[in-house]
Amino acid sequence: MAMNTRAATTAVVEAQSTGRPGWRAHGQADPNWWIDGHFGGRSLADSLRQRDIGSLFRFLKSRGWSQAAIAAATGTTENQVRAVIQGRQRVTSYDVLERIAERLDIPRGLMGLAYEQECLSAGNVGDPQPLAVQPCRRGLTVA
Repeated sequence: MAMNTRAATTAVVEAQSTGRPGWRAHGQADPNWWIDGHFGGRSLADSLRQRDIGSLFRFLKSRGWSQAAIAAATGTTENQVRAVIQGRQRVTSYDVLERIAERLDIPRGLMGLAYEQECLSAGNVGDPQPLAVQPCRRGLTVA
């Protein structure tokens, strides 16, 4: 059963107000999880490199996130979240992987996703590397 936007937002707010572990004050995932975190005997960075979204969703559940909160945060449905967690569905669409990375504040490079062209910034003249990749960071939008 799909969750409407109001119910999804309510799930996020309720989880925040209960002080459940894994929620930062403003309802975003902690970006340090993706670099330093471990789940199921392996690092989250390895799981992300392999685009193992099932492991990512199971990790979020272990941090107190409900399936409704994961769905709201990633712009998917609860049914899709459940299917991914249970291993019945894999996330292979570039657009969906990109959306998950953006909304959970996962550095795109960890998932092997290219950075957007407008995120390239010119360096100084004479610099051996004139272009520097800057992470495209956008705020979490609860859909």
